[in-house]
Amino acid sequence: MAFDKDTVFPRLYHLESSSSLRVLWALEELNETKGLEYSIKKIPRSMNAYPTKEAHPTGKAPILCIGPKPEEALAEAGHILAYLANTYAEGMWAPDKEDQDRDAFFERFANASVLHKTDALLILEVPAQVYPLFLGYLGYFWYLPMIRRFKSDLKTLYQFMEDSLSDEKPWFAGKRRGLADFNAIWAMDIGSQRGYFDGKAFPKLQNWLDRVHALPAYQRALEKGGKFNVKSF
Repeated sequence: MAFDKDTVFPRLYHLESSSSLRVLWALEELNETKGLEYSIKKIPRSMNAYPTKEAHPTGKAPILCIGPKPEEALAEAGHILAYLANTYAEGMWAPDKEDQDRDAFFERFANASVLHKTDALLILEVPAQVYPLFLGYLGYFWYLPMIRRFKSDLKTLYQFMEDSLSDEKPWFAGKRRGLADFNAIWAMDIGSQRGYFDGKAFPKLQNWLDRVHALPAYQRALEKGGKFNVKSF
């Protein structure tokens, strides 16, 4: 891969309206608190399946290049977030000892259980948005029983998340924000924008989402990351 001689590392390959926003949020927090400089290559979302193959063989954003060599490109948002925490955060996102298992669990829960159901709904619903009217809605109604089942499953997961938050532990990482929260935001943003998540039914979870959205680093990530629309893409 070719980089300009003035490229700043780490360098994030960021796809608009994608999970790489959570990595951009983390980079902004590190820039604010640790002075970490980084660069970004913003990629408009399109129907191209692999927009970042120049950076990594998977071609799937986010990609974080930590140096000019091909082997210095990191893939997968969860892996990148862990790298940033271990390399730059200096314990800033480390949970208290009593919350270590909680943080580790919710990292995996967010990227497996919650995101799995959310992605399944996207796969079933998005064709109705992009295919001709008749074909799109024919497919939607064909899959409607599955759509209803996945939405019901998500409500169960949201209730579990709701019950896990409290005044004492308002973050999924516990008493303070951590990797579990960075990992959880993508599935929650999809659920919120697409109407899978009803904040009135889950007020503590809605409060968590509002607090993340109000963070200056998250706001800067939105501004720098470009379009973020997971309702219609």
